[in-house]
This record gives sequence, C-alpha cells and structure tokens, in this order.
Amino acid sequence: MRYASAILGSLLAISVPALALAHGFGQRIDLPVPLYLYLFGGGAIVALSFILLGLSSGRLSEALHAYPRFDLMRLRWFRALSSRVLLLPLKVVFVVILLSAIASGLWGNQNPAFNMLPTVVWIFFAIGVTFASALLGNIWSVVNPFKALYEWTGILLREAGFTRKQNVLPAALGVWPAVALFFAFRWIENVSLMSSDPRPLAMFVGIYALITFGGMAMFGKEEWLRRGDPFSVFFAFLSRFSVTDARDGTIYLRPPAVGLIHQKASFSEMGFILLMLSSVAADGMLTTPAFQNIFSSLIGYGLPWFFVGTAGLAFLFAAFLAVYYGFSFLTKVISRDASSTMEFARRFIHSLLPIAVAYEIAHYVSILVIEGQRALYLISDPFGRGWNIFGTADYEISYTILNLKILWNVQVALIVVGHVIAVVIAHAIAERFFKDRQKAFLSQYPMLALMIFYSCLSLWIMAQPIIAIE
Repeated sequence: MRYASAILGSLLAISVPALALAHGFGQRIDLPVPLYLYLFGGGAIVALSFILLGLSSGRLSEALHAYPRFDLMRLRWFRALSSRVLLLPLKVVFVVILLSAIASGLWGNQNPAFNMLPTVVWIFFAIGVTFASALLGNIWSVVNPFKALYEWTGILLREAGFTRKQNVLPAALGVWPAVALFFAFRWIENVSLMSSDPRPLAMFVGIYALITFGGMAMFGKEEWLRRGDPFSVFFAFLSRFSVTDARDGTIYLRPPAVGLIHQKASFSEMGFILLMLSSVAADGMLTTPAFQNIFSSLIGYGLPWFFVGTAGLAFLFAAFLAVYYGFSFLTKVISRDASSTMEFARRFIHSLLPIAVAYEIAHYVSILVIEGQRALYLISDPFGRGWNIFGTADYEISYTILNLKILWNVQVALIVVGHVIAVVIAHAIAERFFKDRQKAFLSQYPMLALMIFYSCLSLWIMAQPIIAIE
C-alpha cells in the first residue's frame, strides 16, 4: 500500500498540467559542471553587481528617472498599426479564436493533443501573452476578447434602451478580488487534474467569463479590469517592465524595467506580486523529488490530492509573504529609519518584478517553443475531426528543435540577469526613498541577501528535471 501511495502521489505531482509534459527540459542531461557551481556563480554575479553599484558615483535613481523615451506616435507606420481601422479586425480575430476554442473544448476531440482549447489557454494565452506583456507592453488591454464582447454587448443593450446603475467597488478591497481569482487560476494550472481536459477547461473558461462580465456590469468595465480581473492586473504589472509606456494619450519607447522605479504598491498589490512569484515557482517546485515525497507521504495517510495540492500552493504563497516581510524588517532595522516595516515592504516590492519576469521566461520558453508547434496542425483541424483546412494537419512536433545544454545556459543567464536588474531597481528605489546615498547602500544588504536567495532557489528549481535520479 505504501508503494502504491508513493506512485500515485508522484504521478499526481508530475502530471499537472498534462499538456505541458515536462517543465523546462523533459529529459536528463549532464551539466558541464556541478550544480553548486552554478548556484555559487549566479549568487556571486548578483553580489558583484551590488558592489559595483556601491562604487559608482552619482544618483542612480535620478539617472533612471530621466531616462530617454521616444514618442512612437510620431511614426506614421505605428500610428497606422494602432489606429481603430486595424485594431477592430484584430479584436474580432481574438474573439473568433476565443469562441472557436471554447466550442472545440465542448464539442471537439477530447484528446488534449488534438483540441485547440488547451493550446490556446496554456500556451498562447498563459505563456505567449505573458511574454509579450513583459517585453513589449500591455497588449492584453487592447486585444482582450472578454472586454470586446462586453463592449459590443453593451452597445446593443444601450440601443435597446437597457441601462443599469453601477455599484462602487469598495476601495478597501484593493486588488484582493484579483488575488483570489489569480490563485484560482494557478490552482487550475498546478493542482486540478482536469487542467488540460478540453470539456472541463471550457467550463473553467465559461465560469471566468461569467465572473468577468458580472464584475464589469456591477462595478464598471475599467474599475473591474483595474482591480478585480486577475489577468488585467497580472499583465499590467508585467508591462511595467516592458519597453513601452502608455500615458497622456500616447505610447513611448523606453529602456526596460525603468517603469518599476517610482511605483508604490498597496498591501493587496504587494500580495499579488508575491503570488506571481510564488505561483510560478510552484509550477516547478511542486514537481521536485522533495515535494513529491512529501505529497506521497500525505496521500499515504489518506489525505486527498485536492487538499494536498491546494495546501502546497497556499504554503508557498505564505512562505514567500513571510520571507519578504522578514527581509523588509531587516532593511528597516539596518537603515534605522522610522518608517514601518509595511512601508518598506510596499516601497521595494516592485524590485521583485524583474525576478518574476526572468523566471516566467526561463521556465516556460521551452514549453512555448515545443508545445507551441501544435498550432501548426490544430489550425487545420481545430476540432480534431480529421480536417485538413490549410494542409498542415499531418505536421509532427519536433522535440529536438531545442539544444538542451544551450537552453540550460540561456535559462541560467536569464535568471541571473533578472536578479541583477532587480538589485539595480532596488538600489534606485532606496536612493530615492532615503535621500542619503550611504544609508541607501547600507539598507540594501538584506535585499541583496534576498536576491541571492531567490536566484539560487530559481536555478535549483530549473535544474531539478536535469539532476533528478531517473
């Protein structure tokens, strides 16, 4: 019975979501040097960047505040691309993709590999839009098909003379509704055993649509999207790292990450950012041998997977909250500043977003490249009915398209660069917060320790599919 429970627990832990097969690599390779050297080297680079910041002259925050930016609306081709004439067909395309994917989930082939819904949700939405938001800007605010459907429905209702008084979303709620719904999304991704099953997934999308339409109807479209919708909040946070900045009715091109410096988060926004970090870490951490053994033991005692998986996801969120708050307290103690620990936590939370961006890209890039190939045959047969609309239905996924050793080194570089950027952003925030360069530098020792800890943890999680015993 013990061995059966262990096998069951391991299978549960490694099969969610089934579509993503193996996060990161999917097979074992030999690292050119031991893992601890990667951990030491990554931590050393982060520490070196901190030392160089301390030796540099001038106020970093002032230099980053006066960053160069270029008004993209001055370019004729960009104005054409962003005009309503082109944006409307783009919105129609995304609405058609959404409705087709839901229809495929309900009535198409129920094998996830031959149904377009899992690929649309987990590959092109959860990964593709995330990458685009972090690197290019908040494209979701433009192409959001749920928003478009609500706007078009609203036009029809107003034409019919139907109006409804909207309520006020209490300010005290902050973005906690979005936090709860984003946790639910990550639960579906990491815990639910039906995350890639087309029909249940279509039901999940339908429930989200009802919540979204209801929230916009009750509290107003913009207010709900700004504070209640998990994905609008998620992509808005990621876009602060991107190279574009939409303000004053125009769009500017800017250096990456500078949009994080002058942001101050509320407590609920701090919680959302930490949930971003903990939940994407959970996607890799919960499948490590250490967690698999814990899950197997708990399931062996008769606890259901629903409870065990949910507890694991919640535990990591609570752990990230506790660790970050603890390091914020150390920052307060070392700086001898009169501000509260919560004030420190809220001030520096945006410096963790580069870590979230780097880990999102490093963790999911291989899945996007490998599993994204499914679109080539699904576009010809979206319902799995044997069609061949565009002549690509016989395409076979190439699992050797990525060199795993090169991919590992790229992932290491992404993790380290992300943490170095986080150190720079934290230092710039400290300079502006304390107004005293020496005090700002001293205050960052706890944050440096936190960045090194996160970088080593990220590299360890990324390496587990490589070094795990077969």
